[in-house]
Amino acid sequence: MCVAIEAFRHRMEGLGVPRTLITPHLMGRTIGPVGDRRRQRAVVSAALDLLGSATGPGTLTAFEDRTT
Repeated sequence: MCVAIEAFRHRMEGLGVPRTLITPHLMGRTIGPVGDRRRQRAVVSAALDLLGSATGPGTLTAFEDRTT
């Protein structure tokens, strides 16, 4: 099972990755800003949730920040 965490939707649409979580964070910091453990935990948790909720191959889901 695979979940990718990526900042750019257009880069992932054609790759055929089974599940992708799209985040609004900068490239190189896709799970969140340095030192923001709460945000990083939320992103990783959302990625793990995607493992069970994906409807099929090629599922792209936008990260919704619920930590604020």
